[in-house]
Amino acid sequence: MKPVKHRPKVRRWREETSQGEAWCYAVSCPCGEEFDEHYTKRLAESDKARHLIDVAPPVSERCRDPKKHRMQAHDRCPVCADQLVLPGFEEIA
Repeated sequence: MKPVKHRPKVRRWREETSQGEAWCYAVSCPCGEEFDEHYTKRLAESDKARHLIDVAPPVSERCRDPKKHRMQAHDRCPVCADQLVLPGFEEIA
């Protein structure tokens, strides 16, 4: 089974309230986690950022060159995660 790639998106829709129509914002992610609805986009964006922090792999498994490896910085990179430290560079890693 392939690991889930977390690509949360903030979606927006109109909702009828007691004071008229209002925009609602919520995060949706392919992992299926439920998020709260908000009336401000900023709160939904903070939910998105918090989710990416929560699901991020350990620093040693994150991609060190996301552009070259075509990865997101918060994903586990199979190239970078399984590399051994070069002799003489142990104190840097």
